[in-house]
Amino acid sequence: MKNSALTKAIQASADPERARHFFELLSETEARAALTKISSEQAALLAALFSGSAALGNLLVAHPDWFSILETERLRFPRRYQGFRNEVQTWLPGLLETKDYATALGHLREFKQREMLRIAARDLARLSNVPEITQEISDLADICLEAVYQICRRQFIERFGQPWHQDSNSDWHRTEFCVLGMGKLGGQELNYSSDVDVLFVYSEEGSVFKEEPTKKKIPRTILSNH
Repeated sequence: MKNSALTKAIQASADPERARHFFELLSETEARAALTKISSEQAALLAALFSGSAALGNLLVAHPDWFSILETERLRFPRRYQGFRNEVQTWLPGLLETKDYATALGHLREFKQREMLRIAARDLARLSNVPEITQEISDLADICLEAVYQICRRQFIERFGQPWHQDSNSDWHRTEFCVLGMGKLGGQELNYSSDVDVLFVYSEEGSVFKEEPTKKKIPRTILSNH
């Protein structure tokens, strides 16, 4: 890699040997052309990323098309919850409609990995602070949990039917359900190694039906809605 910006960034990094290793791996991918024109600022950012995390270095090498999201100007500001949600909603509803759940989960996994790479790059390059980083990680976790819930609920209803419960007058109502974030997730203070603690909450014990039940309908399947 005959690039003075890369050489200086590697030498100034916390772990020059590791940084050089990942730059060499990256130069063997489709990101090679971009590396030859890299700025000093972006070279320093990538060197900090590679020095700080071998796992993230391997992730970028496996996805060289993500190189463009690590441009310094694109990392100066955090992404907001609504931005995460809007991106997921560009592809999730269509995949739910076609019942392509495996692809939906694959997209979500890549989305989460890419965004964690971006967040860590901002962190290791000192372009952010602790409150911003924990907020971004927490917002990302919220969006991923919401998407997984939508996928799993669709699969459940397809297989068993819609959950319903009866009131004291024997009238049927759709059983409501939600996921509550506890601990650091609930407080929006997740870090890179935090466990995600959740509670599943539903309105009533009931039954599931393939079609809307009537007052006299006898449940064919009795399940707890959890």
